[in-house]
Amino acid sequence: MSPTDGVAERTRGPFRRIAYVLAVTAFGAGVPTPLYSIYQREYAFSSTVLAAIFASYTVGVLLTMFLLAPQADLVGTRPILYVGMLLTVLSGVLFLLANGVLALAAARFVSGLAVGATTGTATVSMTHREPHLDKHHVARVAVGANFGAVATGILVSSLSVAYLPDPRQLVYVFLVASALLGLLAIRVTPPHYHPGPGATRLRIRHISVPRSIRAPFWISAGGVAACYAIYGFFASLAPAAVREATGIAPFEASAFVSVMFAGAAIVQIFLGQVRDRDALLLGLPMLALSLLLFVLSLPLASLPVLLGSGVLMGVAVGYVYMGAVTLVDRVAPDAVGGEVLSGFFLTGYLSLAVPTLGTAFLADHVGAAASGTAFGLALGVFVLLTYLATRRTSLPPGGEGRPHEQQKARPFVHF
Repeated sequence: MSPTDGVAERTRGPFRRIAYVLAVTAFGAGVPTPLYSIYQREYAFSSTVLAAIFASYTVGVLLTMFLLAPQADLVGTRPILYVGMLLTVLSGVLFLLANGVLALAAARFVSGLAVGATTGTATVSMTHREPHLDKHHVARVAVGANFGAVATGILVSSLSVAYLPDPRQLVYVFLVASALLGLLAIRVTPPHYHPGPGATRLRIRHISVPRSIRAPFWISAGGVAACYAIYGFFASLAPAAVREATGIAPFEASAFVSVMFAGAAIVQIFLGQVRDRDALLLGLPMLALSLLLFVLSLPLASLPVLLGSGVLMGVAVGYVYMGAVTLVDRVAPDAVGGEVLSGFFLTGYLSLAVPTLGTAFLADHVGAAASGTAFGLALGVFVLLTYLATRRTSLPPGGEGRPHEQQKARPFVHF
């Protein structure tokens, strides 16, 4: 893919419209979280089944991330973004019509398809539309839009549960309307770049990590795995664990989850030049401390400690996630950058599903609060080990100092 000439197209308007499209899919991913308790009560399924429903989202993301999104090199980004928005509309309709476990899993699967199609593609499009071609600004906006939209989806859905007569219908009507507006945003945004001369056949995203960068790759993968594990747990099982431990209302438990995601979004404003290894060394200890506070808050049933853990965890996730993605993007050679990032995000999405399924299985046997404690302790140990590995690993100079204009646009922010 190569950018077309003309600085006039690189204005804030197209950049912001594509950022909105990115946010809509993330908003849709967050909406179901506060409704899971309603679904569980109505359809009488276990925590393991809930986690399996959530895991279907991961399968959808990986399918379109590896099979559909790479075709942007062949057809351009706009057709892929159109598909992503249409899938978001379809997921909202399926949730509206859902009447059982299989229907919920199908809706969540389609939601994952939408995220996999849209997120990386939108980030590439934003990279070319950023007025100053500043990749770090694109990363901050993309991460902020992702986390912020997930937080907004959870909060809006929580408010619907607490105050609206039919939350399972109204919140998805709002999602469908937002996605239809996203289709309009794509329609009024002119094409900015076209397929390159080598893009003549369908592509499947492959995984390849050169031996020379495996140490920093695994550090980055450890950081993103911790973030995705937290995302999976908080977007599915955490509200139940918090309710069981503290006795607070479903709305308040879900609002606590939105605090964590909002903190991760807000911290992007203050990241500035803190990135890469420095962001990991700052964020990983904070993340371990926040997990300890979360674990302590459950047996203590302390709302202040719980809230403090959520705020600190959000800030820490923001630093760790940005540090991980900027590190792997910096050290990945241009020739295999896409393949390296494919392995990076595959690690993340497996961490989204597998720990969540394990925690859910444990919750069915010992209770949600006890399983949440086990999750926090196990992940805390993993985070500390990742921190020690980061401190002890020297990093190659990689792509430091390369002009933004000479860097290949890569889907380096994907949540």
